[in-house]
Amino acid sequence: MLLSVLNYLYYVNILITFVAVIFILLSNKESESTIAWLLLIIVLPVWGLIFYILLGLDVKKHKVIQRRPEELFAERLHPLLQSQKELIHNSEVGDSESLTDVLKSMNLLLNANQSALTIDNRVNVFYSGEELFQHLLRELNDARESIHMEYFIWKSDELGQKIKDVLIKKAREGVEIKLIFDGLGSFGRISFKYKRELKDAGVQFSYFKDLNRFIARLKINYSNHKKIVIIDSRIAYTGGMNIGTEYIDGGSNFESWRDTHVRLQGTSVKILQTIFLTDWFNCGYEMLVQDNFFPEETENIHGIPMQIAVSGPDSQWNSIELLIFNMISNANHEVYIQSPYFIPDLAIMRAMESAAMSGIKITLMMAGIPDKRIAWWTAYTYFEPLLRAGVRILHYMGGFLHSKVVIMDNIVSTTGTCNMDIRSFRLNYEVNSVFYDQNITQELKDHCLKDEEKCREILIDEIMSLKISQKLRNSVCRLFSPLM
Repeated sequence: MLLSVLNYLYYVNILITFVAVIFILLSNKESESTIAWLLLIIVLPVWGLIFYILLGLDVKKHKVIQRRPEELFAERLHPLLQSQKELIHNSEVGDSESLTDVLKSMNLLLNANQSALTIDNRVNVFYSGEELFQHLLRELNDARESIHMEYFIWKSDELGQKIKDVLIKKAREGVEIKLIFDGLGSFGRISFKYKRELKDAGVQFSYFKDLNRFIARLKINYSNHKKIVIIDSRIAYTGGMNIGTEYIDGGSNFESWRDTHVRLQGTSVKILQTIFLTDWFNCGYEMLVQDNFFPEETENIHGIPMQIAVSGPDSQWNSIELLIFNMISNANHEVYIQSPYFIPDLAIMRAMESAAMSGIKITLMMAGIPDKRIAWWTAYTYFEPLLRAGVRILHYMGGFLHSKVVIMDNIVSTTGTCNMDIRSFRLNYEVNSVFYDQNITQELKDHCLKDEEKCREILIDEIMSLKISQKLRNSVCRLFSPLM
């Protein structure tokens, strides 16, 4: 009897493995992702299939969310987007390489992301949490009409308490407040008492994919990694910093925290407002497009030209990855990259290698003190070919580097929530600001150069001298990099 049951389970196991393998092959994923999933399912057939259903299905064919911001952009901004596409198409750029490359980035985001170019923006950049949250708390306290906030990580720690106290105060003054917490990033980080106090004060909040609901657990792999604040529909904040005291002091694991965040005024605020309201709708609420959320400008600001880029697992195009690929491929002089993690796909690797061997100065700065060791070990497997191609690789040792910045030729720059890894490119919902301004780009570059004072350079001899056990560990981690 026992032998019959074991034989039955054996053949069921083979059938599950066979069906799963065929299904994965027919999905036509990229080869490295396909191999990783096949390996997992062959080694662990039943659990591998469960993980594939939870983490590996192609959600571009089956939306995770009801509405994407890009769709709303296309509907509400169609005349503007069409005129901008025609303007770029008809532009006579002459012999200006710089202008040509700028237009390529603009056009890419217009086509892939329905991202309108706005030219009336004021931008302030913050490089530390202490400075950022001083400004943010003050402007939250000055709010008169509305406060909209969404974060991947929101903690009810000391910083979270300060923000909560301001939000409760403003709610009691009649300010309309809506908050979005990511279901995974904020899971277990916000106390019941904290949420009850918000609710009692009239603050509306929701989880993006609430893990207390079964259907959300099936989509656990797709996190809302955005950080957005909109105050009175006229001021916005976005970038790399979440709500937590470690973003100010480094927490218990790091002596300090280095990050990049921006404060925006101008039409770009309306774009971020649209993104927030779309996410609010995807949390199960009504689509709010009321006029007071999109006020007419009372002054004509001639400021910084920029676009807002969004991407997610069910976006038609991985627009932020395409933008970064485009910036690397079209650089004429230099590309500077800051990212805490580095797990690129083959296209980004080839772009960096090709640019470096073409004489373009490529610098990659990443965290030298890791918070996620598996991702950190995986990054080492990409270093040898990059170093041999001429890429300069730096490890930031002055605390934790969480900044996400890419700079091309001092003329185009982007910063936001997107890391240089496959998860950010394809699995998370991300938002980046893209600047076509030499002053902002130079400011970002100057801070990168300042950060170099706290870096050590990775040389080819260090990579070649790694122990066999270290190389094997790193290579095993890399096998599953498309799943991270």
